[in-house]
Amino acid sequence: MNGLLVQGGGSICASLDVAGAQFNVTNPDAGTLTAVNATICGTGGTLTATPDSNINVPAGYSVIYVLTSGTGLVIEQVNATPSFTVTSGGLYTIHTLVYDSTLDLGIVVPGTTTGFDVNGLLVQGGGSICASLDVAGAQFNVTNPDAGTLTAVNATICGTGGTLTATPDSNINVPAGYSVLYVLTSGTGLVIEQVNATPSFTVTTGGLYTIHTLVYDSTLDLGIVVPGTTTGFDVNGLLVQGGGSICASLDVAGAQFNVTNPDAGTLTAVNPTICGTGGTLTATPDSNINVPAGYSVIYVLTSGTGLVIEQVNATPSFTVTSGGLYTIHTLVYDSTLDLGIVVPGTTTGFDVNGLLVQGGGSICASLDVAGAQFNVTNPDAGTLTAVNATICGTNGTLTATPDGNINVPAGYSVIYVLTSGTGLVIEQVNATPSFTVTSGGLYTIHTLVYDSTLDLSIVVPGTTTGFDVNGLLVQGGGSICASLDVAGAQFNVTNPDAGTLTAVNATICGTGGT
Repeated sequence: MNGLLVQGGGSICASLDVAGAQFNVTNPDAGTLTAVNATICGTGGTLTATPDSNINVPAGYSVIYVLTSGTGLVIEQVNATPSFTVTSGGLYTIHTLVYDSTLDLGIVVPGTTTGFDVNGLLVQGGGSICASLDVAGAQFNVTNPDAGTLTAVNATICGTGGTLTATPDSNINVPAGYSVLYVLTSGTGLVIEQVNATPSFTVTTGGLYTIHTLVYDSTLDLGIVVPGTTTGFDVNGLLVQGGGSICASLDVAGAQFNVTNPDAGTLTAVNPTICGTGGTLTATPDSNINVPAGYSVIYVLTSGTGLVIEQVNATPSFTVTSGGLYTIHTLVYDSTLDLGIVVPGTTTGFDVNGLLVQGGGSICASLDVAGAQFNVTNPDAGTLTAVNATICGTNGTLTATPDGNINVPAGYSVIYVLTSGTGLVIEQVNATPSFTVTSGGLYTIHTLVYDSTLDLSIVVPGTTTGFDVNGLLVQGGGSICASLDVAGAQFNVTNPDAGTLTAVNATICGTGGT
């Protein structure tokens, strides 16, 4: 146009203000971004967005990408590409910024300045600077549910059960929209037994238990859990941490509890009464023993009511050589009980029991204190010595002296028996070894040591014999534990008598005759 005018070299007489009043209509447009993976499950990762090809960068303008956190859009990082690495969970947004030198980026203080602060400087946000910020940006939700860890309040419980309680270690993270649940599992297979709102559970049987924390949201359907069947491993397999797709957190290791229930059970004596100076004592387990993993079984023989430990054995069978009260006990124990403390003949079953939890101590082991009792009874009538073995006359007192070798166990009594003849016909009984007889003959005084199992009413004087009584006793082939000194002290009451004569013819007349 100016070329047509005289002022521009043309022929037309007109005037154009070539310089005029200039205007620069600039349209910087940040466009939009699309998140490559809007949800990341974990403590962080790489956030990447893709430009939607609707950006406009006028001449003289530059592009930068801004990462903000939270709904307040706090600026965290800037980059030349829409890709950022974060190391903690939270809400993040990648924004595009198209700007020129009129925007001083030096005003940005990471961690303090917000996207809203920058937008407020721009024309689109009510300011004066011609630049464009994609305020909405591409959002990312880095979700970091973290079950944290638990500490068992009392990791070992000795008994058939109890209350298991764990304490959270304050390192749990529950993102918005998430809930917390505690899960009790049993065994190394982590079979789910119970769930609770608090990390406390009551169990009634021994075993290995674990309390786990579960941080989850509605994407995990708890209806899949079948107590006694579903395992912690099954649930973990559904989660991102276990190779699945659900963003939740399970503390798989959890807080472990060992509910140990060592139980010695009971024993039955095979033959609780042994008559003699000793023998083999054998008991049979009643099949109610419980030996947890890592525990051992040993059998203990004690004597007397004080339960003095005499012997130990791998089987409930012991040989004794003297009479008395004996008990075989079962002991279920582990390495926490030092058997080196036992001094045979000194240490008692009560001493050992006092070390155990069941006896008020701290060691988790089990001793069958009652055990299987045996009464090794050794009644011994001993022997007698006749004071005067031969008496000449028609009567007299027969007295014997005990030789000091009698044994009268507790509960037993002593009585002395007088028999006559070689058939040992019982004539009299007495509390002392002294008897009066009124006719000659062979007599024997015997000692009898007996208890209530021998009924003395069976004796019929003049009929019952010492052999009859002895036949009832163990020593004579019977079943009653008593002792009769069969040989006894013998007496021979001898009564030689010349008698009298009567003369046939007391007077004979002559020098002789018959």
